[in-house]
Amino acid sequence: MTTRMTSQRLGRLIAAGEVETVRQAVGSSTGLLGRGVERAGQGGWTPLHVAVAEGQGDVVRVLVEAGADLAARTEHNRTPLHIALQHSAALVPLLLELGAVIDAPSAAYLDDVPRLTELLDAGAALTDPLSGVDLLSWAALGGADAAAKFLLDRGADVDGGALHAAAEGGHVDLVRMLLEAGADVDRRDPDSGRAPLHAAVAAGPGGDALEIVRVLLAAGADVDATTSDGASALDISRVGAARHRRDDAGQATGHDALAELLVAHGATG
Repeated sequence: MTTRMTSQRLGRLIAAGEVETVRQAVGSSTGLLGRGVERAGQGGWTPLHVAVAEGQGDVVRVLVEAGADLAARTEHNRTPLHIALQHSAALVPLLLELGAVIDAPSAAYLDDVPRLTELLDAGAALTDPLSGVDLLSWAALGGADAAAKFLLDRGADVDGGALHAAAEGGHVDLVRMLLEAGADVDRRDPDSGRAPLHAAVAAGPGGDALEIVRVLLAAGADVDATTSDGASALDISRVGAARHRRDDAGQATGHDALAELLVAHGATG
């Protein structure tokens, strides 16, 4: 008996990189290409979104060649290109080759100032009306210094969430740029209550994390500020250290260093 192909089963095959099985499935039932599934609590993920998130380039090509919509959007209005920018950067060239359009958020993230200029001059808004995320935050997420400067010059709101994105992404030069432009160092995310300091510490100790924390503290960040669920930056760093103590000594040591830095600046809990 032949097993019926469901969206969930197709998603598992995509994640496993079963290229030929996926090819046969969408070839015999093209309707699967547009069926949304839930992922990480978000609805509307098409098989193409899933393939991109899983980093399955060969499957991405198969799906697009079978007719998958490169402009399809998740419940949170993310296209496959947006998913690639955030989770699978190596697939961005492939998606562009296959015909994905660089919209304003993508141009900001990719530091493509000429394309960004073209789109803004044609009437694109500084906040993407579909995703609700401002372009400066997209630039900050991508570490796109030139695009961020351009957007600030065009009047972007420095307090739309870009400092959180830059801090979380580990982009110290952008953190400095945004603070110099007047960003509120203690601005809270309306959903989580996180300040940029929480975002920097939660991102972990890699890269420029220590320097970003130093920059935020030097700018006057409240070292004992708590999130909506009551966690301070010191709490976050200590939990991170404890979580990695057994399996990843390097990560644990990095979290310990963040905790020591926070305590040195007066953190009490």
